[in-house]
Amino acid sequence: MKLRLQSNSIRLRLKRGEVDQLAKLGRVEEIIIMGSTEDDLLVYTIASSPKIFATQVSLQKNHLLVEVPTETVAQWATGDEVGLETKLSVGGGRELQVLVEKDFACLNGTDEQNRDTFPNPLAGTKC
Repeated sequence: MKLRLQSNSIRLRLKRGEVDQLAKLGRVEEIIIMGSTEDDLLVYTIASSPKIFATQVSLQKNHLLVEVPTETVAQWATGDEVGLETKLSVGGGRELQVLVEKDFACLNGTDEQNRDTFPNPLAGTKC
């Protein structure tokens, strides 16, 4: 799962196996080890929850959690929709944009980079 943070937005890109895992098991998690102690890591998780009705984001210590309603995940995982987009009010008239997307193969990527990705709809076209 790829994580991108930019300009008050969070973007998660999931490969095919990760989309399947989220739909079946309800959770995908990555850990980035940044040092030698237990506190020197960043954990980011996407989880489905039957208890919520809209996407939620929380940050506690070194753990970023994005929760999406279970029904939304099920429809997205089995459908043609590329991504889920949510804008959350964070106070002061500001918003946090949350994007959860299926990870497409890079047009100029290697086989290893494109392993387990979704077929790119632009494959075979000229720019």
